[in-house]
Amino acid sequence: MINFKYSGLFLGACLLSISSFAAEDSKTKKPITIKSVPYEMRIDNQLGEVKVTAEQIEIAAIKGSDLFTDTTGAKNADNTPRLLFVPEGDFIFSAKVSAKFGETPYDGGALIVYADSKNWGKLLFERFKSGKIGIATTVSTGCGDDAYHGTRDTNHQYLKIVRHGSSYIFYTSQDGSDWDFVRHFELKSTTPVHIGFTAQAPMAENFVATFSDVKYRAGKFTNFWQGE
Repeated sequence: MINFKYSGLFLGACLLSISSFAAEDSKTKKPITIKSVPYEMRIDNQLGEVKVTAEQIEIAAIKGSDLFTDTTGAKNADNTPRLLFVPEGDFIFSAKVSAKFGETPYDGGALIVYADSKNWGKLLFERFKSGKIGIATTVSTGCGDDAYHGTRDTNHQYLKIVRHGSSYIFYTSQDGSDWDFVRHFELKSTTPVHIGFTAQAPMAENFVATFSDVKYRAGKFTNFWQGE
């Protein structure tokens, strides 16, 4: 098991770009890898803990952790614990996220596309303020947007990111086989774009999201609506 703990900083404006990542286990100096992804994984040194085993990835976020940009760009948070990698070319990337949601809103686990603190996309399985759990997305290009995509009846959800050129497509699924299109957006960047896993706990003391059944395939999709 690889175990990392970090502390982070809440940002008051969309100004800071994250550029340093831990690419190795600090104890063994071995690269962080998982069998299904052909790239070394990197830890973003933010608020929480990341554990990687042969079977799953567990990310524990602590209070104040969030990835958020408001619609004006005036308010920004960029301090969630993450496990990231930099893929090449087009790809299809998915994982099952599971969590035990408590009573605190906005806790969640997500797959993300991350260039820097101004430019990113988030596909989030979270607890809404209404008390229900469901899917929310945010795309930030200096200013952010929030979109909600319905509620879900179980404590797990399959999430998928597909890249086609400089465009990204988000999908969700209950079983990992039949997918629902969520949104399509472009994210151009002159810096490497990171892809990976994160969890957030803006208000709760802590929140744990577990990622399993991780799949990665390089290449183009043939079915836009399924992302396959």
